[in-house]
Amino acid sequence: MFSKQCKAHLDEVGETGLQHAKGAIKAAIKLQGLVPILLIHAIAPRLFINTATNTMRDILKDRNHGE
Repeated sequence: MFSKQCKAHLDEVGETGLQHAKGAIKAAIKLQGLVPILLIHAIAPRLFINTATNTMRDILKDRNHGE
């Protein structure tokens, strides 16, 4: 079902295909939620000063939790 490269990547991150898909979809939803926040921040920099940065750090922390 998965190519050798896909299997190697899943082995590298220590996840099944379903676990990896769940994590990727969760990250994608969080990142999409940042789009309006970043647009507002672009117009009014005093708003949402650290929101995007903090959210992206949280995503990376969650993804690297197993390391």
